[in-house]
Amino acid sequence: MVRPVHFWWLVLFTLFLASCSRQTTKNTDNSGKAEGSSKKKVGILLQTTVNPFFLDLSAAAEKELGGDYEVIVFGGDNSADRQAKQIKDLVVQKVDALLITPCNANAVGGPIRDANAAGIPVFTADTACLAPDAKVENHVATDNFAGGKLAGTAMIQALGNKGGKILVLDYEQAESCQERVRGFREVIDVHNADAANANAQIEIVAQLPSLAEEVASQKQTKDALKANRDLVGVFAINDPAALGAVSAIEEEKLQTQIKVIGFDGQKIGKLAIRDGRIFADPIQFPKKMGTLSAQYIKNYFSGDDVPKVRMIKPELYFQADAFADEELKDEK
Repeated sequence: MVRPVHFWWLVLFTLFLASCSRQTTKNTDNSGKAEGSSKKKVGILLQTTVNPFFLDLSAAAEKELGGDYEVIVFGGDNSADRQAKQIKDLVVQKVDALLITPCNANAVGGPIRDANAAGIPVFTADTACLAPDAKVENHVATDNFAGGKLAGTAMIQALGNKGGKILVLDYEQAESCQERVRGFREVIDVHNADAANANAQIEIVAQLPSLAEEVASQKQTKDALKANRDLVGVFAINDPAALGAVSAIEEEKLQTQIKVIGFDGQKIGKLAIRDGRIFADPIQFPKKMGTLSAQYIKNYFSGDDVPKVRMIKPELYFQADAFADEELKDEK
């Protein structure tokens, strides 16, 4: 039997409608994820991937999030502009949450506001966002002010209550490092104000930008030594900066004269403490920081309470601690 042509047009049209119907049943939820998808996307934006501290933090966060989350990691190379573009890309992708270690405490405010507008919860670690109108669900960090005070105490001990000229290598872009320097200076000021230390005054002759990197810190220390050959101490805001100072000091053969205090407690810093190249570090716990941040992200999605701030107490780490450190037992 021959069917009319219009009959086949009717069949094709019916199939077309059915196809459209199947496509429209694949709706998305408020997060932009297709229904039925079991994994949420979390973007982790690191200040840099050069510094092992941030790699440890990220690895711990990824481990805690486990297979239930898809994790996307970017390194900002210490560039606020680069990090802003990365955040924008993730907002466009409609990720479910962002965990940021800001490259710049103030500049990160704009990108976070963009995430806020898109309904994406933001969590920060290590360095806080200082923009008052940017919403952050939770911030996990070392108590950096307390750590700075520990560094000041270690410097006084390193100098043997003799006083002298010292250099500070800072990193003002990071709120965390601002707090370290503030705590350090407070202890030095208290020391100098004590009448008992009249003959042991500690003078901060320069505070220079380290970029939180070894090469830049080496150059800054060499320049400082040209003007202050009688320098007796250096406080650096992280281990790479401290090692840069150490390199410059060793190059000038002044290691017996100048004591270096670092910050962080990365393996590279701990090994330098063990070998007597750095006197001491207030140590942080980046793995704990990453784990807690990930736990709070999971708590947020479970509807559980999440604290606005969680501070982790630092500890001073000396050469004796390095000799007893299991992490270093097989390290040369």
